[in-house]
Amino acid sequence: MELIYKGSVKDLYKKESHLVFQYSNRYSIFDWGEMPDEVPYKGEALASMAASFFEYLAKKGIPSHFVSSVAANAIEVQSVNVLRPKWIEGRYDYSIYEDVPTNCLVPLEVIFRKHLGQGNSLEGRLKKNPDYLEDLGLEKIPNGEASFTPPLIEFSTKLESSDRYLTRQEIAEMEILSHEELQNLRTQTQMVAMELDKLFASFGVKLWDGKLEYAFGNKGPSGARTLLLVDSIGPDELRLTYEGLPLSKEFLRQLYRNTSWSDAVKNAKDLAQERKTQDWKAICVKELSETPKSLSKEQIEVSSLLYQSLANEIAALVGRTKPFSEEFTLKLWHQKAQKVLEKSL
Repeated sequence: MELIYKGSVKDLYKKESHLVFQYSNRYSIFDWGEMPDEVPYKGEALASMAASFFEYLAKKGIPSHFVSSVAANAIEVQSVNVLRPKWIEGRYDYSIYEDVPTNCLVPLEVIFRKHLGQGNSLEGRLKKNPDYLEDLGLEKIPNGEASFTPPLIEFSTKLESSDRYLTRQEIAEMEILSHEELQNLRTQTQMVAMELDKLFASFGVKLWDGKLEYAFGNKGPSGARTLLLVDSIGPDELRLTYEGLPLSKEFLRQLYRNTSWSDAVKNAKDLAQERKTQDWKAICVKELSETPKSLSKEQIEVSSLLYQSLANEIAALVGRTKPFSEEFTLKLWHQKAQKVLEKSL
């Protein structure tokens, strides 16, 4: 196989007309890219969960690019093209999508929200831009206790240096998809979210929100392109809690939340936006002199247990073999995680 892309979390290989996603033990938070540590067995856990979720959703009538599992830490998927917008005169140019291409990545992340929670970004964004309420179908600004049925749907950029939320008007001006395709994205994401919510609730896990990625398939009778779930689904894309503790990449974020580096990342992104530059990371490193420090041995061990125990639970529910030792359960992880988080506060 030929390595065609090395990401911060997974590597992509070309296998004839398909791709192989090889999940690593690397991780990325706050858009930084590869962090200084690795989380043992994370790659195997993510590959197992991706296969479990895609197979489970296929049975519910939701198509994806998933083909099969090919190794403990790898899955085979259908290949789709990635058409990247060009950075021209301080803005991204999406004109490459004007010809209505098929078999390519939709350049949007689709965010669903089942529950808000304290400290969510939505409240603040709505206070700054109350007109956005209409986009979301809301009559008033929700508080942290709000829940949504069906899930609330938002859109953000996918192929830019930093993600930014988009209004309906901004999406229309980008001319990347039709009104019907945008509505289909919304409807299909709500279906996925509700199916995942039922699955997690069956073993005591609460699904708060998540982000999904899609590819355009072929054109249907109406002219709208079909939609395939792509990339991956797991705790790096979903926000989950188990008995009050974060059971997702949010756990890793919390280990870094109160550090000078995380503060510098926010400041660097703000400065980059003011200067209309993409390279906020250079500002963080060169101007603010901040890079992430390594985690402790205990923090790494508990992070690894998070991925292994969740992969075990999901595999058992969808009828797959548990990929890790039977002793790795969410209850065991919860006991250890509670102590680690207390020390990091």
